[in-house]
Amino acid sequence: MKRNYLIITFLMVFVLLGCPPPKARKKMPRIFALTYSMETRTEPSFLITDDFNRNHILDLVVVNSGGQSFSFYKGNGDGTFKDQRVFRTGRDPICLVSADFNDDGYKDIGVLNYADQTIQIYLNTRLGSFQKINQLLEPGKIPINMASGDFNGDGRIDLIVTMRFSNVVMMLGKGNGYFSEPKSMDVKGQPTGVVVGDYNQDGMIDVAVALAGTGNKGVQILWGKGDGEFESSKVFKAGKQPLSIVSIDVNNDGLMDFVTSSNSLHALTTIVNNGDKTFDSLRDFASGNFPKFVVASDFTGDGLQDIAVSNATDDAITISLGKGDGTFTYPPIYHREILMAMD
Repeated sequence: MKRNYLIITFLMVFVLLGCPPPKARKKMPRIFALTYSMETRTEPSFLITDDFNRNHILDLVVVNSGGQSFSFYKGNGDGTFKDQRVFRTGRDPICLVSADFNDDGYKDIGVLNYADQTIQIYLNTRLGSFQKINQLLEPGKIPINMASGDFNGDGRIDLIVTMRFSNVVMMLGKGNGYFSEPKSMDVKGQPTGVVVGDYNQDGMIDVAVALAGTGNKGVQILWGKGDGEFESSKVFKAGKQPLSIVSIDVNNDGLMDFVTSSNSLHALTTIVNNGDKTFDSLRDFASGNFPKFVVASDFTGDGLQDIAVSNATDDAITISLGKGDGTFTYPPIYHREILMAMD
């Protein structure tokens, strides 16, 4: 029986984005070292980290798109993990979120099943396991990404979901792991990636939606009013086909900016927050070929936010170090994946 292995580096990232690199490339030293590999189910494609048992040690959850499941790995605190526990999902799970959906102080898991067009909630049992609730959430046609937050100020976690060719829907949490019926919100293009945060520092959670495909392309902000209602912004330039988006303070001014990836164009784009509910995009830059997912963190401890990008055609993860002015170092630092399979 063929087994698949997910390669875990000390960084534990997954990402997307980039432009074609120039012919001459200076070799940069690696930042992360490969520690070891861990067994998953078929086609591991999306992962998150969180402290699910409140021991101040990060755990790992990986969605297995081909295996109709997700794998949970309890962290040991030294960069290693216990063997996976596998939980069944719907067909073609592609996205995960972690949040306390039933207000018991423990993080739960939400899974978006692309083929079934459903979302399933798995409540934390506090015993290193998860229990699927009976409600099967049906946000609408072709859900592709989701995020969580308290959008109406009632202290309960809600969900926001992008529907690939149409709109965005919000499902308000009831505080017991169950959710209300989806509420549709129009956007000015075809939504792809979505992130949430307080982008105008008014204490209310906003939603940033990447738009790609036909029609308008860029990033649109849904400014939260704190009561479950939103004010729609114009579409800000954010790359030619932004499929993924990450929140990041690129210039250390205390305001959250964005980096988007247009993977088919091998390009990343920085969108700088002006602090007045407007954004400016900088020149596209590269971090490997066919960037697919992007995450942001300070990987070097210098106080500046960096990005890690998963490059689909390179079979690599690239690191671009932040300069603190909205730009990143080039060439990126390549971390090649070693793909292994055993019979």
